[in-house]
Amino acid sequence: MPPTSPLPPELERLNQIYVETCEAFNKGEVSAELARSTILGLSFTDQSGRIWVVDTKRSGKRAAFTCDQPPHVTQPTSVVTSQAEIKNETPPEPLHESNDVAEDFVSRRNFINELSIKSAVIGVLGASVLYEGFRQLRGSESSSEIKSGEPSSNATESDVPASEYIPEEPGWSTKVTEIALNADIEFGRSVDNVPLTFYRRQSGVNGARVLVIGCIHGDEFVGNRVVDILRDMPLAGNIDLWTVRTMNPDGQQLRTRQNANGVDLNRNFPGRWQKIGEPGSWQYSGPDSASEPEVQSLVKLGELVRPQFVIWYHQDYFRIGPGTGHEGNVRAKYASLVGLPLEELDCLCGYTGDKPLLEAVFGGTGTNWAKSFQEPTGVSMTVEFGPTLSEEDAQRNAQAVVAVANEFF
Repeated sequence: MPPTSPLPPELERLNQIYVETCEAFNKGEVSAELARSTILGLSFTDQSGRIWVVDTKRSGKRAAFTCDQPPHVTQPTSVVTSQAEIKNETPPEPLHESNDVAEDFVSRRNFINELSIKSAVIGVLGASVLYEGFRQLRGSESSSEIKSGEPSSNATESDVPASEYIPEEPGWSTKVTEIALNADIEFGRSVDNVPLTFYRRQSGVNGARVLVIGCIHGDEFVGNRVVDILRDMPLAGNIDLWTVRTMNPDGQQLRTRQNANGVDLNRNFPGRWQKIGEPGSWQYSGPDSASEPEVQSLVKLGELVRPQFVIWYHQDYFRIGPGTGHEGNVRAKYASLVGLPLEELDCLCGYTGDKPLLEAVFGGTGTNWAKSFQEPTGVSMTVEFGPTLSEEDAQRNAQAVVAVANEFF
């Protein structure tokens, strides 16, 4: 592609960050590890669901880009009603790309090319069956929360159960067996109508159900790399692995902690939601429990999967909070495998309970919500990386997810 070929505005912004990072490294202002982590963390999700990243093998003085999906798989299969459909709106057209730019975009994942056309068709048909079955089950849904994507204005701070935000139709949870493997599946939309997708893999039969969320705060995104590795690495043992690269694509694009509504999604989950802050504050928990479409969508996914082991990746505290009993053993094992300290945060003092500090102090966290439907042996834990994550550490974390799941679940 000629060096003067224009880039779409979103990719031009990523190119600028790439160029500035390279210049800072050349001047000795940042370490190689920080530069690499920054570049690997750059991503943009377009309106057709493709995730564009910097092609580190082909970039020079200017970034070249590649996407997670080949051109013929631009729209993830939908298994839930999108926010646009709920509101009877037409989703926006996919991002227009010039021919020059399109020629410069290639897939960075070879595994899709290795799938046969037959298996790909079967996967899509399987997901389509689920989608149609779900639509029939929903029927003439009367819940205003589900139709509008917003909870009732009469909801109180802590009395709204998680079940109010999920379909209650008989047989919903049994449909998990019909969801296709090895395909990006749409399970909702963000505030800005960007598809939210999960990717499911399996090894063995009736394996432990594991859910990994790479990014919930938009400016804490190095966990994306762990999810990328989990999608491609060989799976050992007996595991049913579900990964969500990001549940906050709008915030990640803007590099903000909150979503496009200015809500901290990790304070917006139902169950133990509480009012925190006001609009504009960094931990604003939203107007009501599960008010945000991203949270509503993940709640539905969680109630479908009912994972026994849930991991949420964050930054920058570089630690894992300790626990007791079975959960404590899981946390300790994971920490030992990845080299993270097992200790409480020291930013809040005076708490002496037996739960990890952040999970005890703050309501509305994803970690606390997941525990609301897990059995006593289930574990939902936050992993706090530092400001950066090396490729070696990303690999270790991905391997630890599988190892811990096989040992404890």
